[in-house]
Amino acid sequence: MVLCIVDPLITIFCGLSMFTVLGHMAHVTGSNMDDFQSSGLNLAFSVLPEAVTYLPLSQLWSVLVFLMMMTLGLDTTVPSLEITQETLADQFPSLAKRRWLLLLIVFLPCFLLALPYTTQAGIYVLTLVDWYASVPPVMLFGVVECLVLAWVFGVWRLDKCTVEMYGQTIPRWLTFLMKYITPGLLMVIFVYAFYEYRPPKYGTYFYPEWATAIGWLISAFMIVPTPCWMVYCVWKSRGDTFKQKLVNAFIPQDISSDVSLEDRGEEQEALNVVM
Repeated sequence: MVLCIVDPLITIFCGLSMFTVLGHMAHVTGSNMDDFQSSGLNLAFSVLPEAVTYLPLSQLWSVLVFLMMMTLGLDTTVPSLEITQETLADQFPSLAKRRWLLLLIVFLPCFLLALPYTTQAGIYVLTLVDWYASVPPVMLFGVVECLVLAWVFGVWRLDKCTVEMYGQTIPRWLTFLMKYITPGLLMVIFVYAFYEYRPPKYGTYFYPEWATAIGWLISAFMIVPTPCWMVYCVWKSRGDTFKQKLVNAFIPQDISSDVSLEDRGEEQEALNVVM
């Protein structure tokens, strides 16, 4: 909860000040703003830390910048690890009773996969992975998540679940953002990223074609399993026609004792209307 409040404030504050900081740095050094055009790792760990040293109270700015980076890293890593842990615990209930084993299964592969980044070639590996793991997979999954949550599951169902759990409804402005604004902006970023695509490079080093092929494979390995699993779930679901299989694929097959058949019938009718 603290990260959800503090991190956006720090990010917005530092983001709005970034252009001012770089402009001040260019003025002090007598350089052109074009000399500081950078992004990604160079911007985060080279240009921006150097730029804040030219400001008054540079120590305060340095603390804010690195606090922003730290909180961004935490609130990006923690949810993904928590989702992985809970998914394994749901699929294998015995692991939930052995928390240490569950954490070992999740964190040990992450530790081993992170070791190449600590080598002398680590910055090149990190740049390649970051180049192809951010777009298109993240943008595409973000759009799909918004569409599934807001349109397939439905904001009214989400609102109902929120009332049952917390006794409060979801603000209307938030549901509007979830249905229209967020997926629309993500699609704009997704399309613009392909329009502005260029082969990966780090500094003056341009990656060879085989490295670019590996990068596209990284993107494919992140995207392909999801639609393949969707097709498999529809194929295995009950029904004689494709429409019946598709509708049944959206309904959980494990009916718990606290869910009445009437509510299950309402879900079926609502899905039939959507389809």
